[in-house]
Amino acid sequence: MEPIHVYSTQARDKVPLKTIDPGRVRMYVCGPTVYDRCHIGHARPAVCFDTIRRYLEYAGYAVTFISNITDIDDKIIARANELGTSCERLAQRYQDEYERDMAALGVRAPTVRPKATEHIPDMIALVRALEDKGVAYRTDRGVWFDVSRFPDYGKLSGRTADDETVEHRVEQDPDKRHAQDFALWKASKPGEPAWDSPWGAGRPGWHIECSAMSGKYCDFQLDIHGGGSDLTFPHHENEIAQSEAATGRAFVRYWMHNGFVTVVRPSGEEEKMGKSKGNAFWLHEVFAVQQPAAVRLWILGTHYRAPLAFHEESLRTAAGGLDRIYNALDATREAIGGEAPVRAADAGPLVDAAAQIDRRFRDAMNDDFNTPRALAAVHDAVGTANRAVREGAQPGELAALRLTIEAHLTVLGLPLERPRQAQGETVPLVDALVRLRNQAREAKQYAIADQVRGRLAELGIELKDGPEGTTWVAK
Repeated sequence: MEPIHVYSTQARDKVPLKTIDPGRVRMYVCGPTVYDRCHIGHARPAVCFDTIRRYLEYAGYAVTFISNITDIDDKIIARANELGTSCERLAQRYQDEYERDMAALGVRAPTVRPKATEHIPDMIALVRALEDKGVAYRTDRGVWFDVSRFPDYGKLSGRTADDETVEHRVEQDPDKRHAQDFALWKASKPGEPAWDSPWGAGRPGWHIECSAMSGKYCDFQLDIHGGGSDLTFPHHENEIAQSEAATGRAFVRYWMHNGFVTVVRPSGEEEKMGKSKGNAFWLHEVFAVQQPAAVRLWILGTHYRAPLAFHEESLRTAAGGLDRIYNALDATREAIGGEAPVRAADAGPLVDAAAQIDRRFRDAMNDDFNTPRALAAVHDAVGTANRAVREGAQPGELAALRLTIEAHLTVLGLPLERPRQAQGETVPLVDALVRLRNQAREAKQYAIADQVRGRLAELGIELKDGPEGTTWVAK
């Protein structure tokens, strides 16, 4: 196999990919906490690591790809109480929506998609192992990991348990030994879901689930563990601590993290996108005005480690690039002609050009999965195909070039046929948002109404209020 270099967050450098088992990759990517709909920030890691998985398979590796669902969590409990439903129903509803959104983006289903609530026994077993090793202790509020008993704590992020300069998801307990000790098991509270355990009724801590599930399916040894850069500390740092403390073995060979999605404000300033900031762009809103394939192309136009700025014009540019690709594929199909498939030529100028383009594509992806450079090769192939059609190239040579383009689109997770336009399929979603905005106005919740209108405007939807109600047009 060709050498592939990946950027290791822990090494802080690009390093050669050397897997535990030759020819096989064990890959785990942190999935969503399903308490609400998905926004663009959720789409980015899903698309980026799906593309990495696709390229590894293209390069000849067999990939075991695991991505979990967190279906029990403080946020899920709070949201279920707010909506008057059960945590189970709420989580299943938003898991279903997440999977629909990801399928629309061309994200393949993982080899295994474990749910936290289905692996409670595995988590209990891991907590017991940590207790037996003397690195976990009990209080009235649960079981905690003692970070002072793991000397390598901080080796991934460079931050330590005493670092107070960043925000942490750390529960408070006056009986904790150290402020940054983290919960492995939480004692139950009234009205919360709970499971029986050696420490009484309760539920798992946030960090333990990923260690337990990767342990079950990959024996606590992963080649690649991915996720958003916001998970580096404390979540991934805590995964390392509890996994390696339990097994005495290295947990992950390569930690990979995608950059933040930012929102561009009218002032030109950028800020991180997030639900808590109130600036998240929901995928169902975006899909109402733009093809999911264009959204995927836009995501891949920026290297996965770099910040990704969201604004309307960038999506339109991506949609234009997508059109050029499909225009070229349509033109080659028409030029080749006939119903029967044409055998790709073995030699000729276009065959040589296709080979050179494929080499550039592979070199880009072998260099830490550099999708912007890979896309540049695809666009060059599109330009070559258009020129070849105009010049009346031989069908066999055109077929060779077309097959190269299609292979690259498959790696990038883009459809081989032109997608249908978004607006015709999603008009009901825009109508629903308009109704939501009008209901907010009637309830005198003007901030919410203005926020919905502003979001739609940024996505190219203009609202017009008149005596007979509100209408909208796509700009």
